[in-house]
Amino acid sequence: MVTPVFHVDPHGRLANQMIQCMVALNFVDQVGDGRISNVNLPAWSIHHPALDSPGPVAFEQREQHVDLPVLAARVRDGEIRRVEWSGYGQRMENFLPRERYRSVFVSPFPTPMGFGPQYLVCPVRAEDILNGGTPDYVLTPVEFYRDIVEMTGLTPVFIGQTHPNAYLDRLRSAFPTAIFREPQNDPLIDFETIRQSRHVVAGVSTFTWLAAWLSDSIETIHMTVSGLFNPRQRRTVDLLPFGDPRYLFYQFPINYAVPLDRHATVHQIIAPYWHAVSHDALRRQLAAPPRVERNLEAALEAFDEAFYLESNPDVAEVTQEQGPHFPRAHYINHGFQEGRLAIRLDPLWYTTAYPVAGFEVGQGHYADLGHHYLVAGKARGYKPLPNTCT
Repeated sequence: MVTPVFHVDPHGRLANQMIQCMVALNFVDQVGDGRISNVNLPAWSIHHPALDSPGPVAFEQREQHVDLPVLAARVRDGEIRRVEWSGYGQRMENFLPRERYRSVFVSPFPTPMGFGPQYLVCPVRAEDILNGGTPDYVLTPVEFYRDIVEMTGLTPVFIGQTHPNAYLDRLRSAFPTAIFREPQNDPLIDFETIRQSRHVVAGVSTFTWLAAWLSDSIETIHMTVSGLFNPRQRRTVDLLPFGDPRYLFYQFPINYAVPLDRHATVHQIIAPYWHAVSHDALRRQLAAPPRVERNLEAALEAFDEAFYLESNPDVAEVTQEQGPHFPRAHYINHGFQEGRLAIRLDPLWYTTAYPVAGFEVGQGHYADLGHHYLVAGKARGYKPLPNTCT
């Protein structure tokens, strides 16, 4: 009998490739006898060379959702012998219990790396996200760090990408007695520092999230439910470890990355809107439908056909065959229920100009920003775009 193979097309940096390895291990555990292909993490002495193997092959292209139980069942039934996956897999259901990974990601350092119970370790992600080019990768506001430091009384320690810039200048000014560690050449030093410390702030960074989640030393993880980590903003990602007592969740309004010269202004605008939330309350809120019902008539009244075709290439392709009435019909029959936007709306501008909108969507009152504008924002005199009429 041919041993089944799970082949990975690696994406991203160290933490993302570690997560992909974790997904592959889950598949191997579920099939009971399988091999991982094309996973190489030299930092952890992990080497799974690319393997040739016979089919039938299942190609899994979804970025985050990987239906491992179904794939494993198909292997056991003899339908497939190989899975080729290209994605990130950033969802809790893709992982085994974290204890399963202890023997996989073993610290290469012989001496302890973490900070003790009197410190609050604050890993900084900056560099490639400082220009605001990746919308859901948001900086952790200086004001949020201040709230947590005041609440805990701990001494902040900033590690990671602490190179000089306007954001770091604000952090240094806000915390003159804090420890700012110089950037390290080896990312595993930061990873193990986080993993072996006692109290951590987990901003929007898969690197920080993974180091904290895998830890057996950490007592408290202050996690921002913001940007990528907010399922109401990035609906395909779910990295909220509900039920893990180490985690304290802080729910943020819908907010997006901005250029460095604007971060201070935008963070001050949204500062009144983040708040602590219990695991049960957040889970119930995310599972519930929007409190305000979506309105098809309101959406059709504002329906922008040109925008709909631009933002939905699949609809545009069929429209060439079906004729000019197809886009509106598609929205009525499919697009509305699928949550596709019917109007042009600049999410960064809208949430910055009207932070209460980001708060209300984040709280689950509305399905998304488009729904908010059509049902509430328009009546309040909000604009979907800068310099437009309501």
